[in-house]
Amino acid sequence: MGLIGGLIVGGLAAAGGLGLDVSLFAGATFAVPLGIAGAGYELLVARGRLPLSVLTPMALYWAVAFPVVRVLHAAVLALYAGEDAAVPYGWLDFIVYQIVLSLGFAIGYWWLHENFAPRWWFHLRNRNPVANFFIRHQLEYAGLAERERERKRSGAASKTGRSG
Repeated sequence: MGLIGGLIVGGLAAAGGLGLDVSLFAGATFAVPLGIAGAGYELLVARGRLPLSVLTPMALYWAVAFPVVRVLHAAVLALYAGEDAAVPYGWLDFIVYQIVLSLGFAIGYWWLHENFAPRWWFHLRNRNPVANFFIRHQLEYAGLAERERERKRSGAASKTGRSG
């Protein structure tokens, strides 16, 4: 996520008319703290401190981490390029806006986590006990969901068979 976020920030900075040096700096100074925050979340999940596949703890984590990442990014960018480039409407508005954005970021992070991370974990499962745990957890859930669907189908079939 950090690398993708950094590329997006750098690209948007360049598209917004900032110089190449400022755009590269903006991308790099966003990518690194965002990557560290993402790794922190993954470590909390891996150690069992946060549950897997639940949006609320992820949203709460990013409600704190995302604004911190953005404030650090903006502060460093302000030192490099000036406050007009980093926070054109002032720090208070900037921080409040980042808190609002954090929920959208958390939902996107959760979606990527649910849809792409399992593919990666599947490849790592034989040599990584945490990935193996995640895959087993998801396979157990898939089995339970399939049994529940079968139970509902068989219950619906028996009800239609009696009335006909």
